[in-house]
Amino acid sequence: MLPPTFLSLSFSLLLLSASARADVQPFTGYANDFVNPDYIVAGKFSNTTLGAQQSIIAWAEYLSASGPWSVTNKTIAAPSGNKNDYMSWAPYYWPDCSKVGNTTVLTPQQIWVTCPYVDRDGQFNPDRLTIDDVGAFSNLSDSVLYNALSFSFQNQSTSLYSQRIARFMDVWFMNNATGMNPNLNYAQMARGPSGQVGQHTGVLDLKGMAKIASGILILRKRNCTDWTDELDSGFVAWSKEYITWLETNKPGIDECASLNNHGSFCFNQLTALKLLVNDVPGAVNSSQKYFEGIYKGQINKTGDQPFEASRTHPYHYRNYNLGAMITNARLLAYADPTSNPWNLTTSSGSTIQSALDMTMTVDPSVSGESDPSTVAEIYPNIAAVAAQYGDPSGKYVAFLKEKFPDYAWDATFLWDQPLQGDPGVVGSGNNGASGGSGSGSKDGKSAAAATAGPGLSTIRLVAAVLVVGFVVSW
Repeated sequence: MLPPTFLSLSFSLLLLSASARADVQPFTGYANDFVNPDYIVAGKFSNTTLGAQQSIIAWAEYLSASGPWSVTNKTIAAPSGNKNDYMSWAPYYWPDCSKVGNTTVLTPQQIWVTCPYVDRDGQFNPDRLTIDDVGAFSNLSDSVLYNALSFSFQNQSTSLYSQRIARFMDVWFMNNATGMNPNLNYAQMARGPSGQVGQHTGVLDLKGMAKIASGILILRKRNCTDWTDELDSGFVAWSKEYITWLETNKPGIDECASLNNHGSFCFNQLTALKLLVNDVPGAVNSSQKYFEGIYKGQINKTGDQPFEASRTHPYHYRNYNLGAMITNARLLAYADPTSNPWNLTTSSGSTIQSALDMTMTVDPSVSGESDPSTVAEIYPNIAAVAAQYGDPSGKYVAFLKEKFPDYAWDATFLWDQPLQGDPGVVGSGNNGASGGSGSGSKDGKSAAAATAGPGLSTIRLVAAVLVVGFVVSW
């Protein structure tokens, strides 16, 4: 016999799928997220989050269809000759072959090692996706998060969702044949004669560790039988090796010292890893180092972010770093519940809320960033700030209702609570917990799933199948 809570949830999903608007959201890859696992495991979700739950289930199905992922799937090995080494090419670097002196047309392989490469900020080199470990890891981290959330909805110790996570994690991290070596020695290589090693900016590629931390902590706290002791100990061992690399090698040291979004995301990653290896004091120390260090110079007295505003895509980068700052705050709040990172100020007296409020006044079209995906990057940041700081004037909800009427169906609405919203069902109520958020990333933009997913008819089937305790992928 199925547990009453499981039947109740299944009935709610069926009721919603039968009567609600067709607002299940297409998949969106947020820059980063840390979802409080205690809030998810408690399962005290308002009825107004049922639309977000449907979108989460849809995203888990959509992402899983392309897994598992492995660094060994790439057709070109790193300069080490070992395909188990993670590898990516810096997205904004372009070859300049004008002074090479070649007498015949160079092949792509010759260009990669012969021609000097120059940085053209904001201009993506399309051939960067010839190698797409960055896209594979992005898909993995999103898949772990949304499958873990979907697993939690079922209130069982095992499910197809958790089985997927176990398989995907083993293939990427622990399997001797397919697993990634715990370093980023060849991440965001500039290429050319002097660019055959990675740069510190390549550490950004694994920022999604915060999403993975959310997912794995949910499995642990729910005593998931699919996430075995062997898998857990193997992943902890891998993570400890990678932490050592981050903290003792120049790329990791330099990245966390970066004053802009790169530094913010570096601390996302390091703090999340500390939580994964059960080093809570280390996680608190990492977060405090961020807020007492580079954070101090990231928001000026007007609420602007000078290091992001000076980039070629300033609207994107403001929201990008906002997502990282929000994630850092959520990580610290989880690691140390007595802390109050949301009220921590920069040297100019500004907070994360100040940065969001200023960004809301920016017209993205002024910098040529009016495409819908870029404009939408602010929405999860608004929801996160509204849920944490409150919205007494109603300005945040008013902005979302005008620009993104279906915001209550977005995945983040599940954990950006309390936040006013109506996904088209009867029911109300709030909870006091919140989790992580971010914004869509364009750094190293890759073939990672960007915006796609099944429609409402598929989700109605998924919800219906949940009643008998299993789910089928279409």
